[in-house]
Amino acid sequence: VKLMVVGDLHGQVKDLLFILKKHGLPTKDKWFLFNGDFVDRGKHSCETCIILFALKLLFPGYVHLNRGNHEADDINARDGFQDEVFLKYNQQVYDKFNDTFTALPLVHIINKTAMVVHGGLCWDAGVTIDSIGKIDRFCLHPEWESIMEDLLWSDPGGPKHNGASQNDRGCGCIFGEDIVDEFFEDNPPLNLVIRSHEKKEWGFEEHFHGKLLTVFSASNYCGDNGNHGAVLEVTPTEAGLEYTAHKFYTTMGTQEEKKSFADQYCTLSASVAAKLIHRIAAHRLELLDYYATCVQSNKGRLSEPGSAEVKNNEAIITRVEWARGLKEILGLKISFLFLQTLLGVPMKGVDGKNKGKFNYVEWLSKFAPTTAKLKFEAKGQAPEVKQTLLKIVNVLQKHRVAVKTMFRYFDLNGDGVISPQELANGLVCLGKVYNETFEVEEVKTLVAHLDKDKSNSIDYSEFLNTFTVSNPELSNALKSVKREDVMRGGIVSSAVNKPKRAHRMASRQPSLVTNKAEERV
Repeated sequence: VKLMVVGDLHGQVKDLLFILKKHGLPTKDKWFLFNGDFVDRGKHSCETCIILFALKLLFPGYVHLNRGNHEADDINARDGFQDEVFLKYNQQVYDKFNDTFTALPLVHIINKTAMVVHGGLCWDAGVTIDSIGKIDRFCLHPEWESIMEDLLWSDPGGPKHNGASQNDRGCGCIFGEDIVDEFFEDNPPLNLVIRSHEKKEWGFEEHFHGKLLTVFSASNYCGDNGNHGAVLEVTPTEAGLEYTAHKFYTTMGTQEEKKSFADQYCTLSASVAAKLIHRIAAHRLELLDYYATCVQSNKGRLSEPGSAEVKNNEAIITRVEWARGLKEILGLKISFLFLQTLLGVPMKGVDGKNKGKFNYVEWLSKFAPTTAKLKFEAKGQAPEVKQTLLKIVNVLQKHRVAVKTMFRYFDLNGDGVISPQELANGLVCLGKVYNETFEVEEVKTLVAHLDKDKSNSIDYSEFLNTFTVSNPELSNALKSVKREDVMRGGIVSSAVNKPKRAHRMASRQPSLVTNKAEERV
């Protein structure tokens, strides 16, 4: 496991995002330690903290946060964070931020040999890791001339500096190499201190023959310093810890600096939306089936596609059902209710109320395939129509989808009939998602076969009859489902090793109880 140590960020969210883009998100093999001073002086301290806290929640074992001297209410009230929070939020949010800062650890120990602290070492002699661990850190700011204050504020002196002396900052001390050696003697087997707290021209500096390292990650600090930022990569080896400094410099034009955070980084949210949209499109069939089941359980039945009842918004679901369906079908633990606007859910429900129930068929039609991006496979002569139908049956069987749902899958605009173009789009998309190949001539042949009344469109009865009274191969594929069940839009399922959905099939199972004794058993 390697550890990425990130120094001061000071609200410069562009540096944080660059680091995450360059080095990737935390994993079990790559941990992150953010070494304090997340806020003040930069314009995006709120966003920086929110991203760090979100990372901690998403990867609790792989992300670690140290407290810096600016994670204290007396300092961040002076240096800009309070003003930023009041501009964007309010006093309550500001207090919540500072309450959270009190819980941040003061130091982290790496493999028992290195200590990571924001500032440095202490005035007092004999300070040990155990004594640091006993400090009551749950305070809004450290006590005057305390060990906690020294840990957050102290700085190393030059190569000839000895002992501890007054710090020009007014807090903590300036310490020399002898103080570092004494600290190591009191805390074996420590042999390295990693700290931040000071701007460095190249974002990184070694002190005292490599016994102490400074890493600073806010490049071009405050917009006018011209310094590089750096991230420290620490890797364990048989000989001990090895480290590599990764330097960087993020720049932004004057016009871009004037943009809001959302305008600067909207491409990130667009990227997230794009991935979700692709996944929803790939699982549109399963989502149609899931939401149809919700409607069925609520109303006790489902109307035929294209009927007046469906057009009068019978196919409506609650937003909770919508979010639950996405979680279950996509397999993502995401609070989808917060992403309704991003995913195109109408804010007004069918009843005109804000965030009311909405038509899931209309919503899913936004994720239907378009001809512009789809291509047919051309591999010679088209197979017979029964082979094309069996491919569709195979999808129905494999994924236990209702025939009625499959019709809705092809009926992109929900008008109750499938046009040749809708069938073409649907088949190509179906093939790409479920690994079936449909060729150009298959669509023409299938339309001709399904369109019994020669209207150049396929209505629900034509579609349903094809999958209930077709040739022997199709009949064998459907033999496990009663015809009257399919006529109700039932499930096409294989008779072998297929677990049944209890909520959908329970009423169809024959009773297994033969007598009172067996009923008791």
